[in-house]
Amino acid sequence: MRTFIINSIVFLLFSSVFYAQEKDDNSDFKPYSSSVFNSKEKALSVVSAMDKKAQNDLNSKIQAGILIQQIGDLNKVIANLKSNELKVAIDQNGDRNLLLLDKDAKSITQNIVQQGDNNKISDFTLYTNYNINMEMIQKGDNQNIQSIGTNSLSKNMKITQTGNGASIILINK
Repeated sequence: MRTFIINSIVFLLFSSVFYAQEKDDNSDFKPYSSSVFNSKEKALSVVSAMDKKAQNDLNSKIQAGILIQQIGDLNKVIANLKSNELKVAIDQNGDRNLLLLDKDAKSITQNIVQQGDNNKISDFTLYTNYNINMEMIQKGDNQNIQSIGTNSLSKNMKITQTGNGASIILINK
């Protein structure tokens, strides 16, 4: 009887751990208590190229700071951002996506979407007098974007990568 009770307790303790590790493959949208993604349209507007209204809605809700949404396994964001005004929205939907941001600018407004597996973005700007307003979207697998520096041509740049195995290297002086 004592063995049965101990086995039952062990089973109950570990059953919640195993349940928590399951990946939810249900494609139905389940709203949660976020004030930014309180509807399916707002959540999906980050995954696609943002229309003007959705971008204004998102920017009005992100007063200052960084919003990160990660769905999947082993996604990573490393951000070192220095700015007087900072509005950054990051969405990683997939597995093993990596984002490295290191920026120092007057203002930074950036939307980044990684939808797929094994995507990587490295975006570095040491110091610039420009107001950075950038959008980077990766839809597919094994894609790579490397962006170094900011100038008058790249300060309002929008990059969209689709497909598999693509690479972009931008060097702005």
